[in-house]
Amino acid sequence: MAESRIRDEIRARRVVHRPLVMEKDPVHNREENLGKALAALREALGDEWATDAPSVLCGYARDQSFVPASYPHIVALPASTEDVQAVYRVANEYLIDVMPFGTGLTTAGLALPPYGGIICDLRRMDEILDIDGDNLYATIQPGVNYLLLQAAAQREGMRLLNPSTSATAGVISNHAFCNINTMASKYGFGMDNIIDVKMVLPTGDILKTGPASYDAVKGHVPGPGPDISTMFRYAFGTLGVVTEMTVRLYPEAPYHQQIFPALEEDDLRIMADALYMISQDNLSLELAHLMNSFYGIFIGDDNREAAKVAELMPRHNLLTIFGGETEEEADIKAQVTQKMLEENFPAFDYLPKEALMDMTEENEFVDMEKWVKYFNVTVRVQRVRGSFMIGALIDKLDNMVGIEKDMREACTNQVGTTDDALPPDDASTYLQPYHMGRAAYMEYDVYTNQCDKDDLLRIFFGYWRATGVAMTQGMIIAAGGGALVKGMPLMDLALPAAQPNLALLLDAFTRVKMAMDPNNISNRRWEYDTGQMKKFFF
Repeated sequence: MAESRIRDEIRARRVVHRPLVMEKDPVHNREENLGKALAALREALGDEWATDAPSVLCGYARDQSFVPASYPHIVALPASTEDVQAVYRVANEYLIDVMPFGTGLTTAGLALPPYGGIICDLRRMDEILDIDGDNLYATIQPGVNYLLLQAAAQREGMRLLNPSTSATAGVISNHAFCNINTMASKYGFGMDNIIDVKMVLPTGDILKTGPASYDAVKGHVPGPGPDISTMFRYAFGTLGVVTEMTVRLYPEAPYHQQIFPALEEDDLRIMADALYMISQDNLSLELAHLMNSFYGIFIGDDNREAAKVAELMPRHNLLTIFGGETEEEADIKAQVTQKMLEENFPAFDYLPKEALMDMTEENEFVDMEKWVKYFNVTVRVQRVRGSFMIGALIDKLDNMVGIEKDMREACTNQVGTTDDALPPDDASTYLQPYHMGRAAYMEYDVYTNQCDKDDLLRIFFGYWRATGVAMTQGMIIAAGGGALVKGMPLMDLALPAAQPNLALLLDAFTRVKMAMDPNNISNRRWEYDTGQMKKFFF
């Protein structure tokens, strides 16, 4: 009787077994080859470091995204570059897909295997191989996260770029992914701070770039000749596995100061012009524009608290943090920047520290000290609370104002709005200049309730409509590239019209992928013979 009741309940809830075949008439990941591949992996790595146990596989089937579960067939945990070579050797012999897996902290399904195969989990490779305080660099393996490296760097009087991600995110994967960071524009993106890499290609060959390629002392300037250390940005494992990376470090300023320019008027143009001027002046250590709702979702524990914080803060805020070898130096930098802003942007108000302290005392859930530490002291201890979708976009700073306006209109048209303090279409905008203000990054965050399927669908389609509007006007999706969009339905027709430069890049990526991965096993998303995806998967 009990068994019958359980079967009825399972049937009613539509619970299904883990799928073993994930595509029609597969060429890769064939059932008769999976057992042979697992045996070969156990022989190469050790019996305990390769498994097909369902209790293990299920832990790799989901991440923090909305993407449905997608199960691997095998999980392998290599401990060295040679072990990664062995994984690819087995995968090529038995035609099994390989999905590289750094620390697995993604919000977009990027480490989930579309068609199963082998998850190549690199967490055992977690050593800081070298850290040099004189030449300001660190060489690390893919299992090293930001917390480990930042702590090690600070012990040496240095710091790593603060990432816009969790402290437990892998440094290598995040730097290659682009790494939007909270240091000022003069330091560029995370990928601008890659000195060299050692990489296992899908064929099993080893590629070294930068100083690592000719055994030079690791420094800040690559060469001689062209450098391809950042060639694999946005590749998402489609071109192989980076097993070592050397990244830049920076001196840690002993003293910090900050000012709080604020604008109640909802005018993003003023904020963009101010960001450009501050970045050109090159005094700030941290520089970003934050909307009031952005503060709310970081500081508040729930929507009620987030809404209260948003009401307390001005609509637009500039985060400007200055560092110095002395307290006087930090103070002077802050004073010079405030005077410049006062002369050029009279509409700004400046929140005094006393007001922020009063706000902290009156509202027990507001911890401004913790908020500042998210930016200029530590890496993020945790992601923002709640469920959200990140629109990460890069373009010229001058173009951001019009594009953000069109994105917001598209989101409202798709989602609708309410009179809540945090209406569903009022996305938080985070705007930051890079490369001395010539380029900029904009984060466009939309929030949803994952327990409410109607709300989830409305936000999902609103997000993509807003993102689509941005792409038609020239924006580049920071969290994506050829590895993700190649083979999408109608993409080959639409991309040349919407993004002609990106179409050229995608063609180059296609040729590189086919040359470096002849069996198409490393994070396979599109087929060589048809040029199309079998599965729409993010």
